[in-house]
Amino acid sequence: MGIIPLFFFPTSLFFFGWLVLCALLWAFDATMAPSPRQLSIERSIDTPIPVGNPAHSRIVLRTPVPMRLDLRDAWPPSTHPSPYSHSLVAQPEMESRVTTTLHLERRGSIRADYVTVRSWGPLRMAARQTSIVAPLNLNVLPPFRAKRLLPSRLARLHELEGTTATVLRGPGTEFDSLREYVRGDDPRDIDWRASARSSDLVVRTWRPERDRHVMIVVDSGRSGAMLLGEPQEADLGDKDLVELGVAPRLDAQIEAALLLGVLADRAGDQVHMLVVDREIHEDLAQQRAGALIREAAKAFSRVQPSLLPLDWQLVINAVDKRLRHPGLVVLLTEIPPAATDVDFSEAIATLSKRHRVIVAGARDPELGRMSTDWTDAPSAFTAAAASATSRDLDAGARDARSVGAYVIDCDAGFLPARLADTYIALKKAGKL
Repeated sequence: MGIIPLFFFPTSLFFFGWLVLCALLWAFDATMAPSPRQLSIERSIDTPIPVGNPAHSRIVLRTPVPMRLDLRDAWPPSTHPSPYSHSLVAQPEMESRVTTTLHLERRGSIRADYVTVRSWGPLRMAARQTSIVAPLNLNVLPPFRAKRLLPSRLARLHELEGTTATVLRGPGTEFDSLREYVRGDDPRDIDWRASARSSDLVVRTWRPERDRHVMIVVDSGRSGAMLLGEPQEADLGDKDLVELGVAPRLDAQIEAALLLGVLADRAGDQVHMLVVDREIHEDLAQQRAGALIREAAKAFSRVQPSLLPLDWQLVINAVDKRLRHPGLVVLLTEIPPAATDVDFSEAIATLSKRHRVIVAGARDPELGRMSTDWTDAPSAFTAAAASATSRDLDAGARDARSVGAYVIDCDAGFLPARLADTYIALKKAGKL
C-alpha cells in the first residue's frame, strides 16, 4: 500500500490553515509590539546595606507610547531577588515604578549591569525583548554580629575609667584622685604625705591612660580564605559566642577587628586599621566621633581573601611608619604550627621589641570535633591526625608567646570576645 500525503485529508488542511493563521497573527503581533529600546530607565538602590537587611532595588520607567511589559531586574542569584520579574502596563507621560527586594547573605561589592525588558504586542502572542544597560553597584557591609558583646565590655571599660570605684596600678596608668584606704587596697598605692595630713590612710587611685595608639592588622592573605566550621552544640549557649556559621577565617577576623576598634575608640585611644597580604589594601586612620568604625565597615565590605601569603616585612614597615611611639599592635592572622613559618616568628619578635603585640588566630571548630570521634577505624585515623594538628598549633602559640606576644588561639566564634577581653585586661594591668 502506498503512502498517502497528509494534506489530502480535510483535518490536515484545517490544521495547516490554522498554522498559517497563527503565523500571520504572530507576525502581526510582533510587528505591532513597541520597541523596548524607546524606554528610559533610571535604576537606584540604597547602599551600603548590612548583611541580613533587605535591600530594595528601584526602577523608574518612562515611555513615549503605551507598552505592556515584562521586566526583570537582573541581579546575581546569590542576592535572591524577589520577585523574579514584574509585569506592568506603562503609559506615556507617566512614571512606572517597580521594586525588587534583595536578600543579602554575604558581604562584598555586588554589581548588576542589565535590566531585561520584554514588550508585548496587542495580542500578547509575540514580544520584542532587549537588555538595557543600567549599571548599579551595591556594597554589602559586614554583619557585625559581635556588636551584642559591646554593652558588657563597655561597662568594664567604664569601670576602669572611674565610673565605678576601681583602683589600678601599673606603669601605663595615670593618677586619678585620692581616697581613704579600705581593706584590700595595694599598700604601694598609699600616699604617705597625704596620709600625714589626715587622720586616715589615703591611697591614690589610677585610671588607664587615654590616647594610646592601637594598630589593628587584618591578614587578607590565603590563610583568611580557609572555611571554618560551625561551633559545637555545647558552645551554642555561650554568651561570648558569635555565631558565624560556615565562613572564611577572614570573616571572624573582621568581626574581631570591628569590636576591638569600637572599644579602643570609646576608650579614647587612637585606632589605625590595615588590611594586608602582599600589599596594603585598606589603610584607615583615626577619625572624628566614631567615624572610623563606619569607614572600617565600608572598607571591609570591599575586602576578599587572596591566594597570596602575608608579607611580614611589609607589615613591620607599615607599623613602623604609622606608629612613631610605642603602642598596641594587634595581628589578626592564622597562628602557624611550630617552626613552620620563620618570617612569622621573626616579625613577632621585631614588633615586640617596641610595642605590645597581640596575635589573635581563629581556629576551626571542626578540628575539635574530629579529635574526639574514635568510634571506628576511619574516625580514629582522622581523630589522631586532628589531635596531632592541634598539638602543633598549640606549640606554635607557645612559640609566639616565647618571643614576646600575647596570644589568642580559640575557635572562630569566640575570637571577638577573647580579643576584647585581652585588650581590657591589658588596660586594667596598666600595660597600655
